[in-house]
Amino acid sequence: MAKKILYVHFGDNWIRGSEKCLLDQVRFVREHGYQAFVWTNSEALTHELDKMYVPHQLSGFPMLLGWQKPRFDVSAWFGLFTMARDLIEQRNIDIVHINSAAPCQWVIAAARSKQVPAVTQLHCHYPARERLTTGVHLSQHIITVSHHVAESLLQDGYPIEQLSTIHNGIDVEALSAQKTVNVKKELEIDDDAFVFATVGSLIKRKGVDRILTALRHLVLEYPNVRLVVIGDGPEKHELELQAECLHLADRVHFVGEQKNVLGWLKGCDGFVSGARSEAFGLVVAEAALAKLPIVAPFEGGIPEFIQHGKTGVIYPNHNVAPLEKAMRIVVANPTACNKMAQRAHQHILTHHSVEQAGQKILGVYRALLQRPAIEKRSLFHTFSPIKSYLSNRFMTGEQHG
Repeated sequence: MAKKILYVHFGDNWIRGSEKCLLDQVRFVREHGYQAFVWTNSEALTHELDKMYVPHQLSGFPMLLGWQKPRFDVSAWFGLFTMARDLIEQRNIDIVHINSAAPCQWVIAAARSKQVPAVTQLHCHYPARERLTTGVHLSQHIITVSHHVAESLLQDGYPIEQLSTIHNGIDVEALSAQKTVNVKKELEIDDDAFVFATVGSLIKRKGVDRILTALRHLVLEYPNVRLVVIGDGPEKHELELQAECLHLADRVHFVGEQKNVLGWLKGCDGFVSGARSEAFGLVVAEAALAKLPIVAPFEGGIPEFIQHGKTGVIYPNHNVAPLEKAMRIVVANPTACNKMAQRAHQHILTHHSVEQAGQKILGVYRALLQRPAIEKRSLFHTFSPIKSYLSNRFMTGEQHG
């Protein structure tokens, strides 16, 4: 009989990195004989699941000790715990996959009470407060999308033998099939222009403001450089004003969200990330698949699959000068950088497909299902992040400028 997996996802009402990875994983396990059910607080995710005919349930996920009020609604927590228990029982769930830290608060307890194994997948770094309040350290097994995300957990004392780092996979076949967008024609850009693309939510963490500042310096030497910004978000208006103030309005094109992102990337000449922090860098991997020369920060999980001088240009992630210098290298050295792009493309094909990531996650499922009993971590492990917090208390700096 096919094994049944309950996926629990807590996230914003959009389709971004962790949502894309979840959809790819659900598609993958179904192709390999598993049944999937998704429980989420994201309406946008349910729309995508409807298209795939994946059964799901939409609920609110209030957090105990969270950032939003009410912070101490124990009855709401108990309601979620009861709902989780009921889903596991009614759906005859064999294993639970928690797709972010937040649902650990109630799902781990529910899975334990039903003697069902649970694995938690973390798509970003969580500060000590959130590692404490979510109870992520009670997870029977944790998957992180990069060694960078795993570092804080290991520092807390989470057992290394119960932790797997599995880099995100991308749907190589589906993405590669996207038709190239003639970006220069679409945006009325001169044929001899060099067009950088950047992709992501328009929020401070993604650092588009830094790219604009770097571009202001770069165009003094290379006036034919342009930037295409693919994405939307709360900082869009401020970024548009910044572009105007820097006299870049005719050189920067905000094109909003695009369903065929890889098609847009294929129509550009280079990719640049200004991210202040990055757990893995899924869009960097997609840019590599599009065979674009890559400019990205030495940040988070990016150096785990992009090597400076071999598969991309990596810059120290502080201030704007290193970013501008890296962009200049790509513009001034097209032949060498295109060779790096080819190597990056091959690396993604070889190491970062959905098939490879999916098989590794299935391996975690099988190992947990084959264990004779559920290994319970003590409630005292919940407080493990306090040790890391205290040891780092006087060594914490600001985010990269």
